[in-house]
Amino acid sequence: MRVLKFPRRLIRHLETPELPLQTLEAIHRLRRYLEELEAACILKARELGASPTDIGEALGITRQAVYNRLRHLEQRAATNPDFVIPDLSAEETEETEEVPDLETTRSET
Repeated sequence: MRVLKFPRRLIRHLETPELPLQTLEAIHRLRRYLEELEAACILKARELGASPTDIGEALGITRQAVYNRLRHLEQRAATNPDFVIPDLSAEETEETEEVPDLETTRSET
């Protein structure tokens, strides 16, 4: 399982709306990153003992939706050695890794 650092460079692209295509690409890539961050946080919350009800309340979704996401995420983690999760450490660094195209990572599952 690889870990990605927060893509700060993409945030800088959002601050330059005079380049709309670059900004749209940055938005797309950030959405993929945030989806993976959500997945990592769901798994970490369960690992730390949070209930599906707790997670659902935090996300504004039902307990049943959390069960569905958990089942899907656990299958991804178990079957895909390249399952990518964002870095959940508290350390802030200026170094960023290139954010891979997460859609290809998703389509492999």
